[in-house]
Amino acid sequence: MLSKEDNDILTQTDRGTPMGEVFRRYWIPVLLSEEIPLPDCPPVRFRVLGEDLLGFRDSDGRVGVIDPHCPHRGAPLFFGRNEESGIRCLYHGWKFDVDGACVDMPNVPNGDIMKNRMRTIAYPAVEQAGMVWAYMGPEERKPPLPNFAFFDLPEENCYVTKYELECNWLQAHEGDFDSTHGMFVHSGKPDAPVAVHALGDRIPRTLPGYDTPIGHMHITARWLGDGTMRVSGTQIVFPSTCPPGTGSGNGVFAANIRIPIDDAREWHFRLRYAKRRPLTKRELLEFKMNGFAYDFHEPDGWRAKGNKDNDYLMDRILQRQFSYSGLTAFQRQDAAMLEDQWGAICDRTKEHLVAPDISIVQQRNRLLMMAKNLAAGKEPEEPFLLASMPINQQLPEPLDPVPAGTSLDEETAEKIARIMKTARIPDYAQAYDDNSLREFANRTWDTVEEL
Repeated sequence: MLSKEDNDILTQTDRGTPMGEVFRRYWIPVLLSEEIPLPDCPPVRFRVLGEDLLGFRDSDGRVGVIDPHCPHRGAPLFFGRNEESGIRCLYHGWKFDVDGACVDMPNVPNGDIMKNRMRTIAYPAVEQAGMVWAYMGPEERKPPLPNFAFFDLPEENCYVTKYELECNWLQAHEGDFDSTHGMFVHSGKPDAPVAVHALGDRIPRTLPGYDTPIGHMHITARWLGDGTMRVSGTQIVFPSTCPPGTGSGNGVFAANIRIPIDDAREWHFRLRYAKRRPLTKRELLEFKMNGFAYDFHEPDGWRAKGNKDNDYLMDRILQRQFSYSGLTAFQRQDAAMLEDQWGAICDRTKEHLVAPDISIVQQRNRLLMMAKNLAAGKEPEEPFLLASMPINQQLPEPLDPVPAGTSLDEETAEKIARIMKTARIPDYAQAYDDNSLREFANRTWDTVEEL
């Protein structure tokens, strides 16, 4: 459980809050590229981190993320004319480019001079992996773009969409690396608890993980019944990028990115990508049309077809006869468990955590330390490290069995870090205080084949 004070720190992300400022030190996805598909197309209104913003694509195809109100007298730029490399306010004709510069002020006699003194709020924005990424923090702390494996891939190698969830970002993010829920809510067996009990000691386990320079190594294990266990690792990249528990196989990787809309809602960017080949027509058809890995959207927005207002289209007959949950879409099964955990913002003072929740505890502690350090004036180094080291989030395959135990031996922990080209940080607080995070990040593993 968390204290109310610590829970507030992690869940509140408006500008000026500790966690909100952590998010603003990173490049984060804010839109899908398809929302502003063509040069000079209509702009789009959206909300991220408690801020109302406007996205548009100019005549040259560049994307802009700006304040939605004209700085003259607050008129909405959404109704403006997007043309000739800028968006022009309908009220008095002031025009702004994607960088926020005022390029025309026609209602003022000396507008050619006055325009050079006027700007609107504009956040640096780029496109990668079918998403528009923005940096919303102080200019002097802007890091280079992160080195995600799905960046700079050909367009045909990626598929991404997004969903609006009616809950705080953290409970959705923590659901992505909850290792034991899959045996229940995602089970196709009505008697899932019986099946889990039958596993005995072979039940999947979450072992204590460890800090890495850019996030947390989440460790899972399955006992094999012969005194050994099979171990796997997943690197969660802070603040909120996580490979979900299941990918698509056959060289296709997955990522969930959770971005706060405000404290009670979040954007779920759901990505599939292949590093070495285009996605096949069959794979794209399954993502777009089968309604399982990706729920269908409501026709007028980004909410899933099965949502809180219609009880996620739960089928009690299906639940009784054919599945544990009675919910058809994989993603819908998760949403039903996430959007109301004592409300849209989980009250973690009421929790009763158990051994499989160890990774949740460890990551909360790291995020709290980052947020509190930033509130005390100590800037995070992690956003810069994302650009300077490889980002591998999943092992290509489980390791050979190791002796069974309730924790990971140091040799295996180092092996996982080595394979994934990262480093194990024994004491994050110490590494932060003595500025040695970059030393860990600068380790190279030249003998490791590219994942």
